[in-house]
Amino acid sequence: MWLNTWIKNRWLWRVLFLAAIVYFVVRGPWRAIHDSGDFLLVFTAARCWLHGANPYVPADLAVAAQAAGIQVTAAHFVTNPMVYLPPALPLLSPLALLPWSAAKAMWLACLLALSLWSMMLLARNADAWKLPVATLLLAFAPLHTGLGKGQPSVLVCGLLCLSMFTSNPYAAGLMLGVAACMKPQLVVGFLLLALFQREYRKLIVACTFGLATIAVALLLIAPGWFPALTVNTREIVGGASGLNDLNPTSWYQLINLHILVPQALYRTPVEIIAYAIIILVTAFAIARVADYKMAAALIASATVLVGYHRFYDAQILWLAIPAILLLTQKRLSRCLWACYAVFLIPGQTMAALRFGTRTGDPWSWLLLRHETLAILIVWMLLASIAIARSDIRTAATAFRPQPLAAP
Repeated sequence: MWLNTWIKNRWLWRVLFLAAIVYFVVRGPWRAIHDSGDFLLVFTAARCWLHGANPYVPADLAVAAQAAGIQVTAAHFVTNPMVYLPPALPLLSPLALLPWSAAKAMWLACLLALSLWSMMLLARNADAWKLPVATLLLAFAPLHTGLGKGQPSVLVCGLLCLSMFTSNPYAAGLMLGVAACMKPQLVVGFLLLALFQREYRKLIVACTFGLATIAVALLLIAPGWFPALTVNTREIVGGASGLNDLNPTSWYQLINLHILVPQALYRTPVEIIAYAIIILVTAFAIARVADYKMAAALIASATVLVGYHRFYDAQILWLAIPAILLLTQKRLSRCLWACYAVFLIPGQTMAALRFGTRTGDPWSWLLLRHETLAILIVWMLLASIAIARSDIRTAATAFRPQPLAAP
């Protein structure tokens, strides 16, 4: 009883909402003004692409950065290799024509606009729970980390969210196409969902835009880009796939299933088998449920478990909120919201700074992997609900979720 009273206290939520705004500004936009290191990488790569230099070679990246007014050397791009695929470069080329300070400001403004627009859409569709949902979205730490680093994942997650609420198939397809060019590993599941849902116009627009962007990117890219990209990718994935990394906290910024695999099984097919199981179960669950929101929620949770993903990619879990709002069982709903509460702070990174690689006791092992475990629980619960085809109110003609008795 006291829990329901606490949840329904609107004055408390107003205070929490104001606190979330401060938390959002301090960890997101304020840090972006002084950092935006990930955007620096793709910005200088786009400048290289425009001027015929190799966007994957540290020396060329350093020259492009210095020409834009950024005081960095090639050593910076050795420790931070460029691994974004060529289609991202034409999309960022208009910003690459600007000086660094102007480009960074415009990029941050774009990310903020998309993020706030997505928050508004998700909160508006929460009906009776607008304020709690808006508070959760503002306080979601993966968004803060993405904004602070100028991460393209913020753009991708924003576009994916907007595409869910866009009824025009051509506009939605264009959003998916842009997102796929920036980070295909986050978008491929939603392209397959469009195919499964027979949204052919949406899919055709997305694929046509993507193929055209790939053609333009490869037409103007410097020779030797592919071997350099291969080396950079090997360094990034290899450095984050074990505990021998010079920076142990970077390994615990991963949120995919790899972090749960024991080190003794790294060279075995266990991880590939686990990924295959997640993909197959997700596909089967989507086939069992007709609700678009539940299908999108399943894909969002499965996406961050499969492949290579860092903490900021967990923002894609936003896309599961419309489905969670439809759950009829309070116990399931509260369990899922508890898993989401894990992402109010970057807990794994904080634990890694405290414990390093010492995982001898169960508590430290759990703290260093609790975000991935939370995502796994979200995926398992959503998959079981979809397979059972129960505990969710489906709206055959409307997208708007229905209010719950309690989250």
